[in-house]
Amino acid sequence: MLEKTVVIEVPAGAPATAVEERRVEILEAVHSAGAALLRGFDELSVGEFASVAEIILEDVLTENGEHEPVEASSIVQTPVPFSHERKLLWHNENSFNRRWPLILMFSPTVVATSGGRTPLTDSRELLKVLDPAIVELFRDRGITYVRRYGNGIGLTWQKVFGTESRIELEARASADGVEVEWGDGNTLTTRSARPAIIRHPLTDELAWFGQPAHWHPACLDDETREALLDVLGADNLPRDCRFGDGSVIPDSVMAELVAAHESIEQSFDWIVGDLLIVDNVLSAHARDPYEGPRRLLVSMGDEYEFAEHVGTQTRRVAR
Repeated sequence: MLEKTVVIEVPAGAPATAVEERRVEILEAVHSAGAALLRGFDELSVGEFASVAEIILEDVLTENGEHEPVEASSIVQTPVPFSHERKLLWHNENSFNRRWPLILMFSPTVVATSGGRTPLTDSRELLKVLDPAIVELFRDRGITYVRRYGNGIGLTWQKVFGTESRIELEARASADGVEVEWGDGNTLTTRSARPAIIRHPLTDELAWFGQPAHWHPACLDDETREALLDVLGADNLPRDCRFGDGSVIPDSVMAELVAAHESIEQSFDWIVGDLLIVDNVLSAHARDPYEGPRRLLVSMGDEYEFAEHVGTQTRRVAR
């Protein structure tokens, strides 16, 4: 069981009622410990999960090109597709975008035969266990996330940006601080410079906030990395990341970042009906490899954005 995450016992029935009655307590736990696990519910249907999300979240995020909606709902989603044989490394959700959700919600309806945990790391603690010199590098320079579309690997830019129009894409990219570079055919490269360390918008605590482990080639398994480099070359990888000033993030720095996450990782075995509510700034999450079928419901919301290009301040997205 997670050592720091608050576990809140709940009754089997009427999840919306139970959550509404204890909403203040739940959110206080989430914004203090970084996450709260509600345990005791029966399996949550898509409708029940959506109702709970609307109680917990002031604003539910419905536009997310990285996730697929469940059934006809745009409120409840499924996780990003990723090989069940490999670990999906730690990340603060959507931290490569200008705007990102403060709260994430997860509930399993099918638990894997083995594996499939959702480990968490405390983003405040990460700054304490990571080499101070590395912390300062990321704090001063931030991270530039580089993404290349049109090579047949990963999602298309039409899917991610939700449009078929280059003009509309460019307008959205400009508003979100994304640099756009068109290549031959329908290829596209985007670059997004973001902070890596921010202050929590409610508690003012400093926390790591990023996901270079999802982007840096050093974090790929050897077989995948070698195949991509062989076919596409080092300058044409689907995803890459640099420091915010464009300088290379050494493999050794990424190795230390991964080791720091590993040293503070906590996890638990899912039980059908569990409801995990995560503060996306205070906690990064991952996903372990697994066997057998696995189904997780996801919702997220309460959007904030970076107030500066490379700075620690954040602000609530105006509605």
